[in-house]
Amino acid sequence: MLLKWMIGGRRATGYSALQRHLHWAVVLLCLVQIPTAWAIERTHSPLLPPTAVDLFLHRIHAWSGWIVLTFVLAKVVLRYVHGVPFLSAHASPIVRWGSKIGHTVLYGLLFALPITGTGAMFVSSAFAPFHRLLSWTLLATVIVHVAAALWHHFIRRDDVLLRMTVGSRNENQQTVGRSGQQQPDSR
Repeated sequence: MLLKWMIGGRRATGYSALQRHLHWAVVLLCLVQIPTAWAIERTHSPLLPPTAVDLFLHRIHAWSGWIVLTFVLAKVVLRYVHGVPFLSAHASPIVRWGSKIGHTVLYGLLFALPITGTGAMFVSSAFAPFHRLLSWTLLATVIVHVAAALWHHFIRRDDVLLRMTVGSRNENQQTVGRSGQQQPDSR
């Protein structure tokens, strides 16, 4: 049932302002993770004691990860409460499939990364290699996600990107699928 909320959610004509703000807050917090992650190696080095700056950056990394987890949980609840917009009726089955798979992977990674990071920080360093692998997987997934959003905006010229930035929804765009029923967007 939770997976259905994450993948399909309820149907809505557009994203709420809160959904859009949470989306971009998660993006910013993920960007914070990049420079703060560099300090983590130094905080665990057996050769040199960490500096106060390293310890501070490690705390920022951990707290921003926990906030990401909290925001992603809120996004899942909002998918159920508010819903998600429809994909265009012109979207091919491969685009629908890719959107659902891509968003499911993104949500899964955004859940797993704070959990494995916390495990590496408080339970065992054995979590660290898995956490690093998930980090690189998230980077690759985000690159595909951004490329897909730009493809929608510049090649397909639909409103997928605008819906998550300014909340625009082209009212003239048909949202009825081939089966004659409206199709929920997987975002």
